[in-house]
Amino acid sequence: MEPKETTVEAAAESLVEPVEIAAKPPITAQETAKPATKSIVSAPEPAPSTTEPRTEVAIPQNTPELTTELWNKITATWEEYFGEGKKSNVTLALTVIAIIPVLIAASTLLEFLDKLPILPSVFELVGFGYSIWFVYRYLLLANTRKELIDTITAWKNKVFG
Repeated sequence: MEPKETTVEAAAESLVEPVEIAAKPPITAQETAKPATKSIVSAPEPAPSTTEPRTEVAIPQNTPELTTELWNKITATWEEYFGEGKKSNVTLALTVIAIIPVLIAASTLLEFLDKLPILPSVFELVGFGYSIWFVYRYLLLANTRKELIDTITAWKNKVFG
């Protein structure tokens, strides 16, 4: 199997060239007495790199101007959405902000209750029982499924208009 040209093996094979040993007559004692001559051996050229060149990220010099421009865009978008005469969503924003600590507190409470020895098993049994009741009450019969679908549709219309 021939190595592909982009692999390390192909680069290594391109550096190795076959060397032929020429048949020389045997060395005599007179030739060994001669002073040795220096021979110069050149190193092979390095193989081209197969890795991608490094890319540099240019940081603009006018960073404060970009920050100011970005802030102006944000405030313009905010005014366009929440500006005068627009529907006020401050209540929605405050509700979302208030829900975060409530979720953290509930998560902490559940973690504490999960560490108590018997409560996790009780919670699993309660959840299993509720699931069985829900299937029996809403999903088992066709008329109760229709009731559930009507309830969900009414709720969606109430919330989304």
